[in-house]
Amino acid sequence: MLAHATPAPSRACSLGVLLAAGAAVAAGAAAPVAALPESQLAAIRDGYTTRVAAILAAERGLPLERAEPRPPLSRGRAPFVRAYAFSLVGFAARALWLEENDAAANAALQELADHFLAHPEQIFDKDNFHWHSEAQLRLIEFYGAQGPRRRGALTPATELKCPEAIWLYRQRRDTDSRPHAHLAEADDTRSGTWWVEESENHHAQGFTTLWHFARLARRHPGFRTRRYDDGRTAEAHHADWNRYLKRYLLERARKGLFIEFMSVAYNAHLLKGFFNVHDFADDPELRRLTRHLLDLYFAHWAQEQLHGIAGGGRARLYSDIHVPASALGHLFFGLGLAPAYRCDLFTALTTSYRPELVVVDLACDLPGRGRYEVTQRPLGLAVSREHHAPPHYRLRTDDGGILRYSYCTPAFILGTAMGEARPADDWTMISSQNRRHGVIFASHPAAAILPQCELARDNRAYNTQWSVQRRGTLIGQKLRTSVDAGRMRVWFAADGLTPPAKIDGWVCTETDGAFAAVHVARGGFAWREDDRQPARGRWLYPEDEFSPVILEVAERSDFSHTADFHAALRQRRPAWDGAALRYRSLAGDDFTFFADYSRPPLVNGVPVDCAPPRAFDSPFLQSEWDSGRVTLQKGARRVVLDFHSSP
Repeated sequence: MLAHATPAPSRACSLGVLLAAGAAVAAGAAAPVAALPESQLAAIRDGYTTRVAAILAAERGLPLERAEPRPPLSRGRAPFVRAYAFSLVGFAARALWLEENDAAANAALQELADHFLAHPEQIFDKDNFHWHSEAQLRLIEFYGAQGPRRRGALTPATELKCPEAIWLYRQRRDTDSRPHAHLAEADDTRSGTWWVEESENHHAQGFTTLWHFARLARRHPGFRTRRYDDGRTAEAHHADWNRYLKRYLLERARKGLFIEFMSVAYNAHLLKGFFNVHDFADDPELRRLTRHLLDLYFAHWAQEQLHGIAGGGRARLYSDIHVPASALGHLFFGLGLAPAYRCDLFTALTTSYRPELVVVDLACDLPGRGRYEVTQRPLGLAVSREHHAPPHYRLRTDDGGILRYSYCTPAFILGTAMGEARPADDWTMISSQNRRHGVIFASHPAAAILPQCELARDNRAYNTQWSVQRRGTLIGQKLRTSVDAGRMRVWFAADGLTPPAKIDGWVCTETDGAFAAVHVARGGFAWREDDRQPARGRWLYPEDEFSPVILEVAERSDFSHTADFHAALRQRRPAWDGAALRYRSLAGDDFTFFADYSRPPLVNGVPVDCAPPRAFDSPFLQSEWDSGRVTLQKGARRVVLDFHSSP
């Protein structure tokens, strides 16, 4: 277990030893973790209704603004119609929810169904259909012939025509240049739910759509006797999808949650269909397990965010410069600015799910969390080179190859995803794509220092860096086995940080709560301005793109004055021993970083262990690897999430 904060950091603790033992020492805060009063937490949780009402009220009276279909995303594919579908379903959803215009809502839904039935090849393109289908299915639940909100607000014609397009979709016969497997069958026996189609979020959007369609079709007179390609009915498929979903939920708890780790946008796409499972599943066990998944996800996110903005190591992030606060974080916890209404938020805007109070406490009590360390073991390695790329990913389940590590304080969150220096095709591309790390600060939503590589092609790069971190010290280096990675660089935000100053080989800056410094271990560097980013700042480019880069971050309370921080840096003398960079951090940890990629990094003489005994470990979130049981706790509040189905 990661310990609660101690009055002073241990100077001799080894990351490898601690993680191997399933423990790590959290440094710094002098008081035990606090907890917010139950009345305050309940008010935050129950404020969901008011927050949602405000978002939807802003849409009242607005006409349909129909988006136009766009050209194909690549040669040989169907036109890209996601925005067109969003505009129609999003309009219909708010018109029905606000009780404004049932006729216009039905017309919009029928228009979209007619479009897809006339152009079935557009259904089969992976970027067109399952992005809006969960909202359509929710509208049938709410407003169809058996709907609990306003029964019959959807006409019989609409309720029949919309599922006709999904009946075609459930075949999943792609017509683009990368046809993928028939997904009408829920197979968890061979796959263990770790065979992933196209990407993690695509896969989940797909199977939650197929589950929900089967749930409705088994009782609909127009569909209940139809035969799937395997000769079975929707009733049989619904039972199989229930079983698959239970296994899926258990496996995510067992093995470190999501492959697309802390990719807040893609995680939101993954989760949106699960709000439907939570709200509409007939099986009470499936509803319970889905609620557990949502609580686990939000607790995992909550402990590594500042004011709704996630920190730590992240995957599949196209930009980490001034990332907006999580829309789901605002809905469920009141963090950050309110998002604008969107079709793909409809399930979250109308769900009955509410987080456990311990999760609300963790999300909203930033000072009470203190200083602590977080580790997580997500899967990422492919079973073979044949399964590392789309459309058919297969994940190794014995070892994920990754240790996410974050050092969290009220002033900043510094984090990375550690792993060995591997060939790119060892990893599934949905794990290695656009991995990000660095530090975010509480001083401003855009305040950050972010070491990363340029994205050389199509805003994507793979296997770009490897790294090591212990407490407030991160060392990273560009990998020679990277794919589509440009030059190594470090982003210094302008907002919330003082202008960078060079102090004896260190580039130093500070916020109202923290100090930070960057050191290029080999060669000099140059600054480049960049006005194309969504926030003000500039890039530091090392002359040697393969030089390791050291990032030190500390709370202001650790030093009496800025001059003391600078004096401590001057005493740090990174040294080279052949290809090995040796460095003693501000916290007193000894790092050995092998810049020739020959060995895993050492911390205090011990190799980093990327396979500790726990899938999740922090003062607030603990679970033994492969156990499927997760403990959430803060202060006196404690909840155990057991993902095993009852007999």
